[in-house]
Amino acid sequence: MLNWSSDSNEAIYISLVTPSTEGITSFHTFNPKFSYPIFGDEESIFGYQGLRINLKYNACDMRPGLQITYNKKFKAVGDIEPTDLKAVLEPFLPKTAFEKSSVFESHVSATPADWHPPGELFRTIEIGGEIFEIWKGNFSDPVSQQTIKRVQTLVPLFIEGGTLLDLDESEDDLGRWTVFFLYHKKPAAASFFEKSSSYIFMGFCTVYRYFVYTPATPPQSPNGDKAAPEFTIPVDGVSFNTLPCRSRISQFLILPPFQSGGKGSLFYNAVFDYLSSDPYTREITVEDPNEVFDDLRDINDLGRLLKDERFLKLKLDSKVKINPKGPAPAKLFDTDAYEKLRVQLKIAPRQFARLHEMYLLSIIPPSAKAALLRDTGKPHKSLLPPRKEDEHMYYLWQLLVKQRLYRHNKDALAQFDRGEIIDKLNEALMSVEADYGRLIEMVEERIEMDKSTAVGKGKGKCVANGNGKRAVGEEDDEDDEDENEEPLAKRLKFAS
Repeated sequence: MLNWSSDSNEAIYISLVTPSTEGITSFHTFNPKFSYPIFGDEESIFGYQGLRINLKYNACDMRPGLQITYNKKFKAVGDIEPTDLKAVLEPFLPKTAFEKSSVFESHVSATPADWHPPGELFRTIEIGGEIFEIWKGNFSDPVSQQTIKRVQTLVPLFIEGGTLLDLDESEDDLGRWTVFFLYHKKPAAASFFEKSSSYIFMGFCTVYRYFVYTPATPPQSPNGDKAAPEFTIPVDGVSFNTLPCRSRISQFLILPPFQSGGKGSLFYNAVFDYLSSDPYTREITVEDPNEVFDDLRDINDLGRLLKDERFLKLKLDSKVKINPKGPAPAKLFDTDAYEKLRVQLKIAPRQFARLHEMYLLSIIPPSAKAALLRDTGKPHKSLLPPRKEDEHMYYLWQLLVKQRLYRHNKDALAQFDRGEIIDKLNEALMSVEADYGRLIEMVEERIEMDKSTAVGKGKGKCVANGNGKRAVGEEDDEDDEDENEEPLAKRLKFAS
């Protein structure tokens, strides 16, 4: 029986293809990272030998074409029969993917040379002589929606826990989706691109707008009472896109061949720039972020904030005194300035708190964190003895983090006694501090790399596209919640 089983991750080959003088040519070929959403937890396909599932995409418009080949197929014996590959794949692919190979190849070859991505050009970025373009569209646009339907199959294959979007929505709901496409634009005269589109699809990002009710002070009624506003959503004659909203990043994917050289950061920062400058967006959040995206987001958000003088002023108050037998101080820094800046930057509460904690940890001298350095195995022999004021700041920082961890896990911690709560907070603090140290090191390396690039020949630049964008170089966490974390009572671990 084992001879008839195939590893679905190894059997699936995804290719970006382009026209050539000999038909079509694979520009990039790669395997999925996951396939359990399609073929089950075992990621196994039964009934074939030499199985190869070729999922080809036209490199510019991402029209898919499916070709399945194998050497032998298992003959059904009673209830034991080979996997019906078409039936399994149909819910994940558009109907055009199942057309004959000749139809797909004709479409690829017939792609006009002047083809361009759907939507409008949002930003052009030049790095080392290479041109990258970011296009912005909306699901109410049929072409943008069609492109998203074509690439949705890639979501469960490369994003752990990723699911397909439900695009069978009303026109109003579709209008709440914004989509960004990342493309590499090849020179028009480059090899086989001469008679076809010069665009190569690299990735996409979808953003959904949630209405945020921001009540103003209601006017008084004639009898002196405050009149309550009455309205329902949607309001006739008012577009949802002109209402205050929370913009949530839903899907973010860079294809494997392009997951190096900072392409993900380039794309994420462009999306963040757009949302932060959108007059209707009140807050930017992320839906169910995985660890890889969390790192990408943290590194870029912190790197951006470290260039903001307002953020750098949000330091711990060294004058705060700690009473070992009394309650913890309620205010460790200027919370008014902190919240004002957070709202201006449109960063969600939990994310901003974590970034602030990372920054505060980064400015504490290593000598005050010698214990952490020993735990992580980093060299510390040359460290000078810590100053008392530095140790005090380090203690304040630990207190700040533990206060947030306690608030975030308060309900789950209610089942433990005081001693157990203290132990769990200290354990969680060590984990958070170690992870922050890892991220801070990555940000510092990025800053040094940017400095080196700035004085070299490979400096990147952005070109404004006449839409008011600046010309510069390159989880759902709303309401201080992390929906990607189970309650502590279930996991006996901390949501940090």
